[in-house]
Amino acid sequence: MRDIVLALFVFGTIPFILTRPYIGLLVWSWLGYMNPNRLCYGFAITFPWVQLIAIVTLVSLIVGKERKRIPISAVSILLFLFLAWTGITTFFAAVPDSAWERWEEFAKILVMVFVTLMLVNNRERVHWLVWMIVVSLGFYGVKGGIFTALKGGNYHVLGPAASFIADNNALALALCMILPLMRYLQLHSSRKAVRVGLGFGMLFTGIGILGTYSRGGLIGLAIVAGTLFLKSRHRLAIVLVIVALGMTAYHFMPPQWTERMDTLHHAQETASGQERIQSWEFATNVALHRPLLGGGFDDYKSAYLWSMYAPAGSIQRAIHSIYFRVLSEQGFPGLVMFLGLLFASWRNCSRVRRETRDSPEQKWAFDLASMLQASLAAFMAAGAFLPMTYFDLTYQLMALSALLADQLLSEALTAEAVQGRILPKRESAVSLKSHHAA
Repeated sequence: MRDIVLALFVFGTIPFILTRPYIGLLVWSWLGYMNPNRLCYGFAITFPWVQLIAIVTLVSLIVGKERKRIPISAVSILLFLFLAWTGITTFFAAVPDSAWERWEEFAKILVMVFVTLMLVNNRERVHWLVWMIVVSLGFYGVKGGIFTALKGGNYHVLGPAASFIADNNALALALCMILPLMRYLQLHSSRKAVRVGLGFGMLFTGIGILGTYSRGGLIGLAIVAGTLFLKSRHRLAIVLVIVALGMTAYHFMPPQWTERMDTLHHAQETASGQERIQSWEFATNVALHRPLLGGGFDDYKSAYLWSMYAPAGSIQRAIHSIYFRVLSEQGFPGLVMFLGLLFASWRNCSRVRRETRDSPEQKWAFDLASMLQASLAAFMAAGAFLPMTYFDLTYQLMALSALLADQLLSEALTAEAVQGRILPKRESAVSLKSHHAA
């Protein structure tokens, strides 16, 4: 039954997408983040829903009247260069089949990120895209928080199978990244019921992060909490959520959760901590011996590279760090581009905050820029211990940061143009009056 309902809904959106490609971007985001097909039981599980909607959206964009210009910015240029560079390294990858599969996945993500840059060109579209992201991932946050509360925190919260967020660590990072977006929507919702609902959504999502048993997630949650307190307006709501989460972690979570989190104090002595460090050593050695091209996507799967560059006696495993992973797979040029994307996105948000701080009409842009920085902070902090370098949400948030800065510039230029048209008229009128007086 779920399969039929999903199929009817998705196919029912296609006529609307063909006339308005922005709807296709929203549906693509919903399918990509929530993975509703993974909640089905039949044919819908393996049907390529995301690919279908992406193709329809691209067709609609090409034949329609929507603008087809990607705003030129540091983010858009670096996104293009990073995509091209990962394609080059894939030609020389140590595990070609796996590398090409990964690159294809990443290329599909960035194509839709470029579509985001083309289609999201006003406040309303930004707002609805944020809502779609929050609803899609927040579903698992609220669901996981309720599950954790009902089960006393005795079971791990996981994401939908065979998705980007299937792993408990990946889900925890995604939930940390949407908490600030929930706060943005709460600040700009006119209805009290919606604001209260988002407040409870933040609380249960935070509990859901605790329920993942992810130590990286706990670090991300702490970073998000601190960043929200520093960058958010009306901090009382944030303080109440932080206090509630602290009390939940201290008094409600079971002993096995506490014992697992306590290993953060001596991570190097734990088996998983040692394996992470060994994977970082492997990544560093690969980059030092192949500094330009690295080993390509999934280079850790190469038994030859692992035997050559990993510490003796180490267990072959994925590289659990966004920074070390991109260093190993894409070499030093890839790492520079990746760090450049993070820096440019953060700088865009800082610029928007600076320019809109004292403007009541642009308070929404100020708040969204602040919350985007909080999301990026969670990604950069928790991602240091997780292999989530190519997580699609990160790149869409980077695009939003560029769009905010571009919209701010466009509004400034429009205001200058309007002022330029008004002033000459006034000057002409003054000159005319002077002429008559003479």
